[in-house]
Amino acid sequence: MPSLSAARFGLAHTLESGQFFRWTSDADGYLVQHGPRLFRVRQAGDRLDLEGAEPRAVRSFLALDHDAPAIERALRRDRRLHPALDAFPGLRILRQDPWECTAAFILSICSNIPRITGNVADIARAWGAPVALGAFVSHAFPKPGRLGDERELRRLRVGFRARYLVAAERLAERGLLDRVARLPYERAKESLLDVPGIAEKVADCILLFAYGHLNAFPVDTWIRKVMVGMFFGGRRVPDRAIRAFAQERWGRLAGYAQQYLYTWSRSRRRTAARLAAPVRR
Repeated sequence: MPSLSAARFGLAHTLESGQFFRWTSDADGYLVQHGPRLFRVRQAGDRLDLEGAEPRAVRSFLALDHDAPAIERALRRDRRLHPALDAFPGLRILRQDPWECTAAFILSICSNIPRITGNVADIARAWGAPVALGAFVSHAFPKPGRLGDERELRRLRVGFRARYLVAAERLAERGLLDRVARLPYERAKESLLDVPGIAEKVADCILLFAYGHLNAFPVDTWIRKVMVGMFFGGRRVPDRAIRAFAQERWGRLAGYAQQYLYTWSRSRRRTAARLAAPVRR
């Protein structure tokens, strides 16, 4: 079984941090569908054991080449990030397929992680190629040009997002996502914002999780709450002010700060909900 060196890496923290939706876990680790690859990955200390994928491809996808110690040192200059950094050591920003990432975050509009995960899986089953690893069968996400029409997408319960997916698919077929890959952050964002249905948050998610613009700072409900509470004294401020503050405070690593804060914020809310639940006797 091939393996990878993975010092200062947290597999669970990375896959379960809400940036990616094509994984399941069991006692033997994680089954991951990334593009056409279905593979199993299990962490044992500073090593990752792999089945079904070449180490080089997994290393790139998991961003094991990011300088984790340098990233952590830079972010630790901000004491307010210490609780999030301590809670989720080894978190990385993945390198996702641009089209699948774009489709997934269009599906994220006014949604939640379980629903997004289900929508992405349903679309893959409907139009994607099957991929097997042992007895487990998954489906690759369909490439641009292979989705159903808006009516067929609505049958999969994606709702109003169906028309945005169809529009994005047409633009992707015309090479939009390839052009975005060659642009600097601001111009790339302007290009994505021209896609129907893509607003600031979705554009920044795509740029962060698919194109490696680590200065991107997506602002959703979770980030808005934690940023307002932590840095704005509880005052309501526009999202553009939060983005500007983040990029000034954390610069080229604003996206990493965002992902740590997002994961930490969601974790705290889940813990609070468990503690508040009535005890069954």
